[in-house]
Amino acid sequence: MIDKKTINETIRELAKKYPQDKDRINKGVNQSAELWNKDDGSEKDFKEFCIKNFVEGKDINKLLEKFERKYEKIDGHFTALLLELRHELDEDTGPMDNADNLFSSFNPATHLSDDLFKTKIAFLALLNFEAKDLKEKLKDGHKWSREQWATSRLAERHLFRIPSEIQREITNTYSKSAEYVYGYNIPMGRIRDINDKKIFDDKLSLISHWGLRDQLKSYYSNSSHENLNKQKTIYKIMERIIYQDMPYSFIKSEKDIYNPFKDELNSKTHKDRYPLRYKHLLEIFKAHRKEDIYYKKYPTKLERSFNKEREIPQNEIENMFKSILASKAFSQTAELIKRRLNRDLEPFDIWYDGFKSRGSISGEELDKIVQRRYSSLEELQKDIPQILEKLGFDKKTALYLSERIEIDPSRGAGHAWGPEMRGEKAHLRTKAANGKINYQTFNVAMHELGHCVEQVFSLYSMDHTILSRVPNTAFTEGFAFVFQDRDLEVLGIKQGKDKDMKALDILWSSAEIAGVALTDIKTWEWMYSHKKFDEYELKEAVIKIAKDIWNRYYAPVFGVKDSPILAVYSHMIYHAIYLPDYPLGHIIAYQIEKFFETNSLGGHMERMCKIGSVTPKQWMIQAINEEIKPEPMIQDAMKALEKEKSISK
Repeated sequence: MIDKKTINETIRELAKKYPQDKDRINKGVNQSAELWNKDDGSEKDFKEFCIKNFVEGKDINKLLEKFERKYEKIDGHFTALLLELRHELDEDTGPMDNADNLFSSFNPATHLSDDLFKTKIAFLALLNFEAKDLKEKLKDGHKWSREQWATSRLAERHLFRIPSEIQREITNTYSKSAEYVYGYNIPMGRIRDINDKKIFDDKLSLISHWGLRDQLKSYYSNSSHENLNKQKTIYKIMERIIYQDMPYSFIKSEKDIYNPFKDELNSKTHKDRYPLRYKHLLEIFKAHRKEDIYYKKYPTKLERSFNKEREIPQNEIENMFKSILASKAFSQTAELIKRRLNRDLEPFDIWYDGFKSRGSISGEELDKIVQRRYSSLEELQKDIPQILEKLGFDKKTALYLSERIEIDPSRGAGHAWGPEMRGEKAHLRTKAANGKINYQTFNVAMHELGHCVEQVFSLYSMDHTILSRVPNTAFTEGFAFVFQDRDLEVLGIKQGKDKDMKALDILWSSAEIAGVALTDIKTWEWMYSHKKFDEYELKEAVIKIAKDIWNRYYAPVFGVKDSPILAVYSHMIYHAIYLPDYPLGHIIAYQIEKFFETNSLGGHMERMCKIGSVTPKQWMIQAINEEIKPEPMIQDAMKALEKEKSISK
């Protein structure tokens, strides 16, 4: 509501008083005017606010320090409160009741942005600190001081003014989707195979998609007909979930029997096919659509995902994924897997697990190894210092980190939640059925430990708390993959240092998740291009997108067309456009791991985390002196394949 005349008058008056700060005044007044509305006051009030609250250059660092100190406390306390409100949703505390659902959907920080504008604190930041756009950061960020990065990040925090009622609706929508995903556990003992036989233990309950995928992967340790039958059955379950044929009533039942091959419930046809999975995705899309008009620079969630949150253009990320899928390394690795399995490839072989050292160790044996070491999550908690020492951290640092990490039983597959305030802990969540730990529990815990160590370092060791955390989720996933990859080493299982097999394993994993990520991206493109559609239309669109991507990149390699498997990931349903962070994380992790081949993890991780939330490009250059690129992974995989060929000859 501030007209150009008032803006120019305000700039002239301030510039006359502080001529040395003319450029900063011009930027700050315009930034503030763009978000000032009638509830904030008149044009006269705006001008008076600017004249009164502009801080001259010599005092700007004091104001920055004050913002960082206050915001750390605000964010930290709100995060601690949110964790308590979500306690029953995130942690396995038993069955959830209606009160738990209501509390978990309450975000106490919903009104924070509104309040910061109403109290003029947000305008104080916008007036005094300049927000740089992505082009400026990519072009000149390498020349900036730490203070320049911190001031830009502070101003960027207030560039968008989203009404609290919209933020609350988004929070509620995500909470309901998470409740659906966390509760989607398949009772495998009541599943029947293609011959209508019971093949899984009654105690086995697998969450979709994580549990199903990991159980399927565990059967590669033994290529028996029995294990292949189990893999085919799990794959058929996944298909039924994607198509929404599997009755939701079966998931909630305690006695029903379901045959995914016949799509029969208790040996009868059924009509329970409502696409609830896609209804949740639709509701998330609708919620984000309501905030779109408040992001003038990034008017879609898709644009915000790449340009605002990841700070890597979408086309650059897609091209990296496509280069992996179009590489000879991918197709030739598929041929190698085919020879190893001694059969034609099935679509579920995108999760082939035979390149890992543990591929030769049965899932049952791995469970026993873990259970001999850890009888409970409490035992795992006590062992964190020793685990970190095995990873290369010195004793003092390992103890320091362990005191700031807490392990909790997860209701879902597992995740990590970092602190926003020094004095609080990082929370490591991993699923422990009935309180018992198996190999999958430990493997997930190692992944989440990587997140937690990053979260502690990038807050507690940071020079400017406004720069805390790594540039985006893909980077913390990168560290998590590095930790997870060393799980057997921590368990004392000697692995042959076969870099070739490791290169093939990571290439194959990256190719798998790259297609999943492209499916996620193309789904959001479809939703924005259509805008109005129902859950049935969305289901058909997602399946078509998944099949199209499969047919383009995977069918020529697998020899199987029209598989919808790329749409199985639950992240699509409860975490908007999160999936691209996984292949991006694999790419980053591979480059970081290559760095750690000649440099200590314990000796360098803190230094790398202290770089903070600069742009991804700048972070990588400072951390390992390279830009983000998939070529090192692809090239190493090709070298491994060449060696494999020479050996087989």
